[in-house]
Amino acid sequence: MSLLFLAAVNVSPEAMAQGANDEVVREAQPSQSVQNVLREEHALFSDRLTIEPGISYSYSDRSNLALSGFLALDAIFLGNINVDTVESHTTTFDLSTRYGITNRLEVELMIPYVYRSSQYETIGAGASTGGLVEESVSQGDLGDISAGIYYRLLPEAEVRPDVVWNFSVRAPTGKHPYDIRTNSRIVDDGEGGFENLTVPTSLPTGNGVWGVSSGLSFLKTVDPAIIFANIGYTHNIKRSFDDIGSSEEDVPGEVNLGDSIRLGFGTAFALNERFSLSMSFTHQHAFETKVTTDGGPEQTVIGSSANAASVNFGATYGLSDTTSIVTSVGIGLTDDAPDLTLDFRIPFQI
Repeated sequence: MSLLFLAAVNVSPEAMAQGANDEVVREAQPSQSVQNVLREEHALFSDRLTIEPGISYSYSDRSNLALSGFLALDAIFLGNINVDTVESHTTTFDLSTRYGITNRLEVELMIPYVYRSSQYETIGAGASTGGLVEESVSQGDLGDISAGIYYRLLPEAEVRPDVVWNFSVRAPTGKHPYDIRTNSRIVDDGEGGFENLTVPTSLPTGNGVWGVSSGLSFLKTVDPAIIFANIGYTHNIKRSFDDIGSSEEDVPGEVNLGDSIRLGFGTAFALNERFSLSMSFTHQHAFETKVTTDGGPEQTVIGSSANAASVNFGATYGLSDTTSIVTSVGIGLTDDAPDLTLDFRIPFQI
């Protein structure tokens, strides 16, 4: 789904075979460092099977402040203060396989396993700003499996970037979030107690609906840099569930998960035959989700739209002609983006 512009294709001496009389010339191939960037940011179209195990970690936290009282003398707040904080840790183990059927067509399959852990905290227990209540919830399960194809529309020319169209399908194989029950912590306030902190009993590992995505990626060689950009759109298909509520009573209904549009751009530098550095910007906007209970009208879920933007820094190193190490660090720029993302992958060809 990446729209990429790439530059700096280094050519190794081995990539050219030339006879003594210059009668036989073989097309130059990108260096190992450039191939790594192509694989991660665009499409390599290699006629060898690429297997890429990886692990990624993301961290985010969000705080909500609730005030119940009034402001005295325009400076002093009199009343109750309640602060809710959610810290989320998500670790994804995935296995991706890619194969270039031709020099213009590549297929991909990705299978993830997702482990999530969230800690919920609230200040204001017992009507006291010093009272703290916390609860942790964790969940590990198969994520949403996806499969896709990449097709080269236009090869790179002197004044034209390499243009690749991509299409993928995401299956709802992960645990969906639409029937997860909630529990409330009972906090003793000296008068019999009250509900102060509500947390889910488990966490989702998938979206729960089928999704189809399409996009374009562009790459252009601008020696000595590799410049890239990408744009794509994801459509989530409506799906009915036997229960979409969080209470003990089943609430049948239909979920229309909001579609999303994404874009990104960046640059990479192949410093030598095996090592490259990259930096990029990515942004994704998710539209609002709508739900319809049986016999009821369609309702928009307030606060379900999101804007996630981040800046990313990466590095690749070729251990050999068939194996590489790929790392990246992402820093969130908006409230909806993870605060920190770490990614580590080891693609190898067979």
